[in-house]
Amino acid sequence: MKLAALVRLVRRDLARARRALAGSAFGIAAGTATLVFFLALGLGVRAVLLGEVFPIDRIELEPPKAKDPGLLGLLLGGGGEPAGITAGDVEKLERLPGASRVLPKLSFAFPASARGGREILGHDVGASELPGDGIDPALAASDVKPGLFVDPLDAPGAACVDDDGCTGSDYCERPTGAAEGRCSAPVPAIVSRYLVEIFDKTIAPAHGFPAVGETLLGRAQGITFTIRLGESLLGRAKQGSPRTVKARIVGISGSATDLGLTLPLGVVRRWNREFGGERAAERYSSAVVLSRSGAEVASVIDAGARMGLSPKDTRARDVSVLVSGVMALLSLVAGVVLVVSASSITQTFRALVLERRGEIALYRAVGATAGEIGAWTVSLAAVVGFFAGAVGLFVARILALVADVLAAEKLPDFPFKPDTFFAFPFWLWLLGMGFSVLFSVLGAIGPARAAAKVDPARALAGS
Repeated sequence: MKLAALVRLVRRDLARARRALAGSAFGIAAGTATLVFFLALGLGVRAVLLGEVFPIDRIELEPPKAKDPGLLGLLLGGGGEPAGITAGDVEKLERLPGASRVLPKLSFAFPASARGGREILGHDVGASELPGDGIDPALAASDVKPGLFVDPLDAPGAACVDDDGCTGSDYCERPTGAAEGRCSAPVPAIVSRYLVEIFDKTIAPAHGFPAVGETLLGRAQGITFTIRLGESLLGRAKQGSPRTVKARIVGISGSATDLGLTLPLGVVRRWNREFGGERAAERYSSAVVLSRSGAEVASVIDAGARMGLSPKDTRARDVSVLVSGVMALLSLVAGVVLVVSASSITQTFRALVLERRGEIALYRAVGATAGEIGAWTVSLAAVVGFFAGAVGLFVARILALVADVLAAEKLPDFPFKPDTFFAFPFWLWLLGMGFSVLFSVLGAIGPARAAAKVDPARALAGS
């Protein structure tokens, strides 16, 4: 049978049996819409959770915690120091097959507190305990303007003994015990988007502060604050004399620690040496390993365990498993709908074959082969599946838009609330259309085989 003749037959059947075919196509459209809607929802939620909240392609490894000294140890000032990660350990992690990059971190080894924020909040606010990390400035190069996130003492100013000896916003960086220091620009600091989101969505509304997300970027040069080194609400450092330095927010970066400030590595190393000793300055507190893909995180964790390192946070892996499980369950529900719809296709086409048994016999009598009769029936089912799939995809997209509008209006703001909860990659459209055509064709295979087996002599004789 020529293609043109097949197309004419299919078009004629669509017109003759449009009501019956529309009824059977409804189920296929509903199943396709359900499948695409839930998959798009899962992909959208997964992109937000594993792309912004808990990045799946990075894992932070840390050494074992220091042993609990117990009550007697606390009274005697005992307690072991954490093992730390050496430069050699970092090189081993960099050689792992699944690792694309390793970002060592050096956390504050001394108590600190901070105060500032008048430029954007209207008055100063304080943090009685300030956690902080130091990272290689190159790691924030893509998020911060060139030259802003560097150790100010890379280009030290004039000699000084106190802040009065410096000009402008500079302060005197004078370590404990030094006869004199060097005038230094405020130490650059970066913060995480996670911290900004927490502030904007929870802290700012509670205290009547303005949201700072966009403002922070636009006015980064003006936001300065003071950090009290070696002293906080909970106590003082074991060595060094507490002193006050100036710092300045220079941007938001994905390389910043979630809660706290992130400074250039050289600055934190220098302060750790002053208030925590040489060991605190040389051994890293953790290392963030960027994997080549989310699937290789497990191998990185296994390799880290052999080095005595354990994941600091496994929420990304847990969330990934949870989201994948929910997506699989919802896809199973949509699959059941498609299977039921395929049975509807079977019933409809079986009725069509019985109704046109005489017509099919006539075609066979004038030379049509069994394969051509079967192809005719299957082609009709494929066309029905195509149009049903198009309707299902359209319905899924409309439902997603409605859900996003309702979420924007009805759901309260929360950290990392996305503009859309759905993701419609190109392959999802193809998948939805493919499943629609596939289940329609599967439903029509039985009737097509029955049509191909029609005996022309018996059918034309009316038996």
